[in-house]
Amino acid sequence: MNKCLRNLGGKMGTNEISREVEYSSFGQSKVHDFNINDKNVLKLIIPPTVYPPRRDTKLLLKGLERISMQPGYLVEIGCGSGAISIAKALEGWNVTAFDVNPLAVVATKGNSEVAGVHDKVTVREGGVGEENWELPTNADLVVWNLPYLFPDLENTLGPMEEAALTDERIRGWSEQLLDLANETSQNGTIFVLLMNSDSNPKNSPLTWVREGWSKRSLAIERVGEDTLEVIAFWRPGFGSEPVYLEKTNSTMDEARNLPKFGWQRIRTGEQRSGRGRKGAFWHSNQGDMIASWSVKLEELNRLTPGLLQVSIGASICEVLGVQMKWPNDLIWQGRKCGGILLESSTYDGTIRIGVGLNKNGGEKEGFSYSGWTEYIGEIDSNEMFQIIDAAIGSILDSTPPIDSTENTLWQQKSWAQLCDILSTGVLAKFEGMAVNIVGLSDTGSLRAYSDSSAYEISDIDDFSITF
Repeated sequence: MNKCLRNLGGKMGTNEISREVEYSSFGQSKVHDFNINDKNVLKLIIPPTVYPPRRDTKLLLKGLERISMQPGYLVEIGCGSGAISIAKALEGWNVTAFDVNPLAVVATKGNSEVAGVHDKVTVREGGVGEENWELPTNADLVVWNLPYLFPDLENTLGPMEEAALTDERIRGWSEQLLDLANETSQNGTIFVLLMNSDSNPKNSPLTWVREGWSKRSLAIERVGEDTLEVIAFWRPGFGSEPVYLEKTNSTMDEARNLPKFGWQRIRTGEQRSGRGRKGAFWHSNQGDMIASWSVKLEELNRLTPGLLQVSIGASICEVLGVQMKWPNDLIWQGRKCGGILLESSTYDGTIRIGVGLNKNGGEKEGFSYSGWTEYIGEIDSNEMFQIIDAAIGSILDSTPPIDSTENTLWQQKSWAQLCDILSTGVLAKFEGMAVNIVGLSDTGSLRAYSDSSAYEISDIDDFSITF
């Protein structure tokens, strides 16, 4: 048994070690050509049981290209043969690479030397879930090609290969990394994870958003039965705190006084004179989540007001698990649970976004409404604010140097959320006539048909939905 496999004794049982030796003896190290780009090709030595660069590795590298920041300090978890670490080191990044497989540690060290970046790459054994392993606290980027296969009770891989490919059985590696990120207050760090976004429930990016991390898709590809997605996560405003007022007449009015730079928002414990669409009164109770955001008006060059409003609604609905009633109502089981208001000011060059969410259900003027205790549970308004802040930041926060998500993606997400409520059998009417809603335009308007005409609906006054 070689030295590396002997070192596994503290981490595996006797049967696992025997199985690892068996799998390792099947083959020898192989040379693998990994194309970084059109000009650079890495020649990597891949020992048995070490994960070789594959389509997901190239997808991760493609996603990292959408982060436009000067080279700094990068941490890679699960480095395998070192392909990502070496590629980033060649760009000037200082890298600390981790892997639980000692053969991968040896491979990354050797491949770094061959590539001429051994002075840029530090390789250490260990990783998430290992005893006494700590996540470095000063990294600009943390990168992990997460083991994304759903755990299978039939063991067909060597233990080290299984660690590279298969998710942790109980909570999933993504959630365990999230715990570490929360514990070490990584406010200035961007996490870039390759996740299986549809067929592995332990790999859901929404888990991060519900803990107050904004997300943005960097690259996506269908591989076999899996949708692989490279996703960036960060704290909104890199952890900057919102303004908080115990009481105010209107957070939307207060938002006019926020600074005209950075990620700016204001929340309150009690709002006396809130307003909804077209100046309607917005009723709120103590304990509700009432907040407003102020962003630069130039965002309307990317997203029209209509599309921006429904995109914000779609992002909030996605993370809370509620429905969206076009254009600005949030619905839970047929009852309103919150609303979104959008206002812009050319004189101060800002857009103001107001969000109100009821904590508890009740009745007002003959109309019943629901609260988040019914669909999320007993969390307070500050915890709810962090979730909404992350959801809105996913679209609008320009703090991280990450390309904005394409408009078409938000148009598709918004339409998918609208379809969720339309599929329940609601009755839609426009100008008094029954219509079928068939799509969402790139300006956020509804596309509809009646028996005789086609419509593009942009004004709520002539449109109604009955549950």
